[in-house]
Amino acid sequence: MYDQFAHYYDLTHADLTEDLDFILALARQTGGAVLELGCGSGRVLLPLSRAGHMVTGVDNSTAMLARARAHLAAETRAVQSRVTLVEADMAELALAGQNGRFSLAIIPYNTFMHLDSAQKTASLQRIGDYLGENGRLFIDLINPLAIAQTANDQTLTLENSFTDPETGHTVLQMTANQLDEAAQILYITWVYDATPAAGGPVHRAIARAAYHYLYPHQIELLLHETGFKLESLAGSYDHAPFTEESERILITAVHH
Repeated sequence: MYDQFAHYYDLTHADLTEDLDFILALARQTGGAVLELGCGSGRVLLPLSRAGHMVTGVDNSTAMLARARAHLAAETRAVQSRVTLVEADMAELALAGQNGRFSLAIIPYNTFMHLDSAQKTASLQRIGDYLGENGRLFIDLINPLAIAQTANDQTLTLENSFTDPETGHTVLQMTANQLDEAAQILYITWVYDATPAAGGPVHRAIARAAYHYLYPHQIELLLHETGFKLESLAGSYDHAPFTEESERILITAVHH
């Protein structure tokens, strides 16, 4: 999916920084190497490396990893030396000789929702192989109760507009939602319409995703089944306890 709009990812997520202090603090507390699943173009991976952490970033999008490499090329050699990028599906992850190497595994901002039930199970089992004794896992998700209240009208709605600095095009970002409450899946369609500054035909890019969401009791059961013990559920990046009104559900677990 991300190959279809990798060009726009950094532009639409430029203001997404509120999770970084939380993740950096967790990495400091945990110590050791970090495994990031769904590293994309390096939004989280680069700050971790700049802070001195060895980081292996995994993503299944060739285009997103190309952007990560481009960003990494602008960093110091010290930062570059601490980063390893791997193109792979997290549910089929195979890191030769890396068993037990990592102290912390992170699946940032809604990435885990791209996986269906079988893929979630397989991913956590593989992550467990690469975590050291008492290695920690962090998963960041939107509150599932908020998802369940999503308008199910399938109507395109303008979500954002911006100027693409690389092309000068004016870009309209629109979304449409379809909610399947029984299956706990939110289907989202993104449409990007780019209009040249000098006029001319509109360039349209379309991407679709299925977000599989879980409720807290389902998350805890999944962790238990895959060798993890739930450590905490927070509802925000300031460590407030999770409640039904929380914006996020931030999961920290320990592998045993």
